[in-house]
Amino acid sequence: MKCVLTTTIKIKSQACRLLPVRTDKPISLEETREIMKAIANFELEAPIYVEEVVIQNVLGKKINLIATKTIEK
Repeated sequence: MKCVLTTTIKIKSQACRLLPVRTDKPISLEETREIMKAIANFELEAPIYVEEVVIQNVLGKKINLIATKTIEK
């Protein structure tokens, strides 16, 4: 079974500390675990806009993480 991963990534912003993101396509449970482990220490810089690809080609799997909210500085 595959599903779209929704999670949050740390962000440097005065407005909030976490940015909600999702994968651009459904992934397996094993890929979910790998991606969550890989992004645990990421920290992005604001501003970031809704639907912006924030991490491309995670773990070389052709999976992108997309912002689901706009965060200004």
